[in-house]
Amino acid sequence: MRFSTDTPQGFTILELIIALFLGGLVTTAGYAFYTSQYQTKIEQERVAVMQQNLRSAMVLLSKDIRRAGYDPQEATAAGITLAKQDQFSLSYSIEGEDNGLDDDGDNAIDEKDEAQLVNAISYILEDGNSDGTTDLLRKIGTGSYVIAAENIDGLEFRYKLKSSSTSSTTKYDDILAVEVALLIKSPRKDRGFKNTKEYKGFFKTWGPYNDEFKRRLLKGTIQCRNLNLQGG
Repeated sequence: MRFSTDTPQGFTILELIIALFLGGLVTTAGYAFYTSQYQTKIEQERVAVMQQNLRSAMVLLSKDIRRAGYDPQEATAAGITLAKQDQFSLSYSIEGEDNGLDDDGDNAIDEKDEAQLVNAISYILEDGNSDGTTDLLRKIGTGSYVIAAENIDGLEFRYKLKSSSTSSTTKYDDILAVEVALLIKSPRKDRGFKNTKEYKGFFKTWGPYNDEFKRRLLKGTIQCRNLNLQGG
């Protein structure tokens, strides 16, 4: 019986170094790809949330503005009560006689005169939570302003009139529709993001900012359905 005296050959130092180097390249490339995809996902989610908040703010504004002047019994002076370039207020009649509540606070429920109550809603642009960023604020009646949408950089109102012209402020009875421009800012910075874009409202131009925040501008025209219904 013969026995081989050859010693099995292993990896050389050079081969190990090459293998480790190639493995490191693959790992680094995989990590860079994962990081890039994860960052893209985070940015897309931020943009989606920002756009959703913007649309929600416009829907809320639209719902309220369409209420302006609602007064089926023609018993109140409901209508637009303030129409400025950056502020807007409205009122509408509340049908309170069939809701089981003491709407006028006189300890009697569902009185006929409760249908003549007027509710008011106001909008302004201010820093609602003291974080250094302006927000869209909304107030109902005589209550306090609360945040309707955060991180709103710009707000503008423009008004379509009976004369087919537009104005920032006007005689309220002449308003047929309200145009709204909302500019929203992302809640967090995107490192390295540069934005030289200008956002054009109705009267102002916002930007460029170059502050690593992404922004979106949304405009809408809202018809005042309950105004000027009596041939005015």
